[in-house]
Amino acid sequence: MLSLGKLAAGPDAGRYYEEAVARGREDYYAGEGEAPGRWVGAGAAMLGLRATVEDGEVGHLLAGEDPASGALLGRKITEGRVAGFDLTFKAQERRHLFGIGEAEIARVVRECHDVAVDDAVGYLEREACRARRGKDGVLQVEGRGFVGAAFGHRTSRAGDPLLHTHVVVANRTQGPDGRWTALDARVIYRHAKTAGYLYQARLRHEVTERLGLEWGEVRKGSADLAGFSRELVEHFSQRRAEIVEELAQRGGNSLLAAQTAALATRKGKDYGVPIERLREEWRARAAEHGLDREHCEELLARRVAASRPETIDLHALTRSASTFTRRDVLQAVAATYRAGVTAIELEAEVDAGPGRPRGRAHRRSGR
Repeated sequence: MLSLGKLAAGPDAGRYYEEAVARGREDYYAGEGEAPGRWVGAGAAMLGLRATVEDGEVGHLLAGEDPASGALLGRKITEGRVAGFDLTFKAQERRHLFGIGEAEIARVVRECHDVAVDDAVGYLEREACRARRGKDGVLQVEGRGFVGAAFGHRTSRAGDPLLHTHVVVANRTQGPDGRWTALDARVIYRHAKTAGYLYQARLRHEVTERLGLEWGEVRKGSADLAGFSRELVEHFSQRRAEIVEELAQRGGNSLLAAQTAALATRKGKDYGVPIERLREEWRARAAEHGLDREHCEELLARRVAASRPETIDLHALTRSASTFTRRDVLQAVAATYRAGVTAIELEAEVDAGPGRPRGRAHRRSGR
């Protein structure tokens, strides 16, 4: 799944992210034992940011500056403005495989996750990287890519296995005229759900290709691995259970209520626990729910071949709405690929297929 949040600007926020993210202290994005942050996005490559994130660079990024040189990218981002966006990609349905598998399996799953993150970020760059221009940002021009820093994590705040990546994207992009201005966040939010579906589809594709695992039915863009019980999935979702319990006590089921509950139950992470010690604990818990090492090895030995879905009836996929966008079709078609698909392949299929919608919105014929 993909969640999206705004990062506030200001001197305190800049110092916080400089220390918390770049230096890898007790923070939200990077911590002891985690892989170093890496630069992502065409904008980052254009600035020559191709290696790992260094100390102090995220502070520059969230101030609207070139992370390497400190030079301004357009106007300085002042306090009270949006400094950037946090795109969080979570491999929730693969958490148990990552947590209890052998080190080599965990490495492969993490590589699959990283590829899927890059695929989804690439889609957002193609479809949602737009710069705001003119008074009050009423004009929109195409941007030349994101300047982003990706930080991977292996656990949730509740100590469960949860492979996820925070992609910190600066609120800056370069337009066709070479000027750096703010991103149009409306377009990013508009495409976020589709990017989440594409992330999940690419992750299924990579896991199927490399590990040969089978998937259950795709629901709301994601699917469980076949052979892993829902009971086990929920057992390793203690963080979600905490939020659900807090929501029940507070009342309400809106996005704002969920965010409030998440903040109220947030705990600091213990980064000092070695990953192998955590895996020993996770394996013991999984065995109590019927998934021991032998069962896991048996599932991995099956090697199911990837398959493509049958011909898709576009009208059947969109019967619940009289109008639909290309984003809606991408989501619907992605959900038909149990074994996953790449974003480029999926977009090509949607755009080339007979009767596929193009442009902003489309009305079904005869309705």
